[in-house]
Formats: sequence, structure tokens, C-alpha cells
Amino acid sequence: MSVAEQKRWFIATTSIFVVLMIIAGCWDLQISRHFIDYNSIFGTLFQTLGEFPVYMVLVLSGEIAMAYGLRNRVNGLFSGSLVIGGFALSIWQLQKYLSEIESYSLAIQDNVHCHRPIGLANSDSSEAGLNLVITYAILIFTYIVVTLLLQYWLYHKTAQQIKQLLIVSVFASLTVLLAYEANIALKQAWGRIRPYELNTTQSDFTAWYQINGPNGHLSFPSGHSMAATLMIVFAWFTTGKWHRYIWGFGIGYAVLMYVSRVRIGAHFMSDTVFSGFLTFLIIYIIWELYKTVIASSNQLE
Repeated sequence: MSVAEQKRWFIATTSIFVVLMIIAGCWDLQISRHFIDYNSIFGTLFQTLGEFPVYMVLVLSGEIAMAYGLRNRVNGLFSGSLVIGGFALSIWQLQKYLSEIESYSLAIQDNVHCHRPIGLANSDSSEAGLNLVITYAILIFTYIVVTLLLQYWLYHKTAQQIKQLLIVSVFASLTVLLAYEANIALKQAWGRIRPYELNTTQSDFTAWYQINGPNGHLSFPSGHSMAATLMIVFAWFTTGKWHRYIWGFGIGYAVLMYVSRVRIGAHFMSDTVFSGFLTFLIIYIIWELYKTVIASSNQLE
């Protein structure tokens, strides 16, 4: 994409963002009132499973590090560190994702048992958990399956492609880290109450442009929306038509997540729109940095 095309896309995207934030600034609460459905299967499904991109980008990066270390053994200390580090990163992030699924799934089970709406889950903290033996059995089985699939894919790559994928994974991991830290910092600074936390009169609602400071409320911006937008990053690990397909799928997936978070009552529209725009901006900056510093002289084949 040329610089001129990038400018046109940026102007169009920014214009849509500004319009949506103005609309949200005026009617955020009204939109939520008319759109929320705590029994939404669509919203509950995305709430439970939808954050996988933020974890799986790091899982993929760890698997690539392992593959590179196993293929390049000239420096045993370096290759061994890559294998061990890649393994630790991938299994750690997979465990975090499975733990999140477990937490939301148990919340759904508890909601059904107590005759509450299925999607009414605490998005900020949970102490529920399965038996440790079952938890680790699921983790080990899932890790083996994921590793076999990814290593099979990487096995068919050349040494140069693995090297380039390793570089891409560094930039991808940096993107995840920056997006995550920015989201957490803003959540804590804004202290905005979630739709499902509002009192009966909804008098504690605050507009998105009001900064409340740390108070335990973490609605603005949306963490799930940040995670879903990172689906775009998977396109970095591909070329040609697959790059375009995954990029387009990532946009569609992110939009569905934005809608689902408002539907299930976990966020206001402005929470999701702001989070998506900020994350997309971070993705754009890091990808342009990668192309400027690395890809101009060493493209993936």
C-alpha cells in the first residue's frame, strides 16, 4: 500500500472514529439500554472465547523461537535459550488463555445454577477454578496439539523463512505488549463503571471523556476489543493472498467483538470504539517500523 493510500485510509478511519465517539459522547447510555441482552449467546460466546488473539500471537512467537533454536545450533547457548524461552512463553500464554476460558465457563455454569442471565460474568476478577489435575491435563493436551500443528507448519519453511518469522514475532510480541499495557493503564486511569455495574437509577454513569481516576472500575477502554483487534497481527506471519485474507478476517472479527461487548453489557460503545482505534494505531506504527527497519531489505518469501 502506497503512502497516499495509507493517508486516505487513515483519514477515513479517523473520521469514522471521531463520528462514533461523538455519538457515544451523547448517547452511550441510551445505546446500551436498548441493546443489552445478558442472555445473548453471541455475546457470551465472544466473552468466553474471544480474547485468544492476544495470547495466541505470543504462543505462535514462542513456537517460532523454538523452531529457530532447534534448527540453528551453531551457538548452543543461544539456540538452547531460544528453545527454553520459546517453550516457556508459549505454554505460559496458553495457560493464561485456558484459565480465562475456565473462569468464564464456570461463571456461566454458576449463573445457570442460580437462575441468572448466562452472560452476567465478572470481567475483572474471578476466584473460580477447576481441580488442578484436570486443569493441567487440559493444558498439556492442548499444548501438545497446538505445538504439533504449528511445528508441522514451520517444518515446511526454509531456514531463511524461519529467521524472518522470528524477526516478525519480535515485532508482533512488542505490539501485543504495548497494546496490553496501554489498555491496562487507561482502564485504571479512567475508572469508568461498566454497564452491568450501574446502580438502579444509573446515576453513576459517566461519559467516556470523564476521567475518574483509579476506583476499581475498568470499563474504558475494552480489553476484549483490544485483544480481538490483535487478530490482524496474524497476517504478519503470512504473505500473498493469505496476508490479505487474514487481515480482512481480523477486521471483521474485531467488529463482531465490539458489538458483542456492548450486547452483553460489559462495555459501552465508546469503550470498544476507542480500544479498537488505539490498538489499530499501535499495530500500524509497529508494522511500519518493521517494514522500514527490516522488511525493505529482507522480505518473507
